[in-house]
Amino acid sequence: MEQNLDILRQEIVDKSLEAFREGLFSGTSGNMSCRVAPDEMLITPTSVRYDVLRAQDIVRMKLDGTVLEGGLQPSSEWRMHAAVYKAYGETNAVFHTHSPYATAFAVVRKSIPAVLIESCIFLGGDIRCAAYAAPGTESVGTNAIPVLRDRGGCTLANHGVLAVGKDLAQAYLRAEYIEDVAKVYTFSKVLGTPVEIASL
Repeated sequence: MEQNLDILRQEIVDKSLEAFREGLFSGTSGNMSCRVAPDEMLITPTSVRYDVLRAQDIVRMKLDGTVLEGGLQPSSEWRMHAAVYKAYGETNAVFHTHSPYATAFAVVRKSIPAVLIESCIFLGGDIRCAAYAAPGTESVGTNAIPVLRDRGGCTLANHGVLAVGKDLAQAYLRAEYIEDVAKVYTFSKVLGTPVEIASL
């Protein structure tokens, strides 16, 4: 079990650095976690730049907030991650980004329409926007629960993006596609009227 945790810690570090380099994260914003037991998760720490993050910095904690391992404080958004895990037993990874195109939709509180086939295959359709809640509160997670139903992710009003998956790889891929669809839709609006997959 401990060896598996070490592998998962390193995977979180690697994917966090990749997200930082791809612009899904900026500064210390965004966070990533994975479930390691029904009521436990590994999560990135708060206020640590991703280009200096180490595997030993990843915090192991219970969903009730009890820290089990780690010398740093968990992400300030741990309550959001915990709320999603409690609501969706099949979810084993949560990835919260501030990717710019998708977050722009969150700022105007609009869904990202399903204009690419990837929207249907990987995301389940359009990406809906969760009602606003103050960052760091459990309400960020509870507000996301209804709009995550049958979807691979959602946006968080005036905040960012939430992608979920059966593992870190799937959650990461979904976060990439959410940003890609948002970007393509934004560009296509300049050329004309985007056509949603559902209306083809």
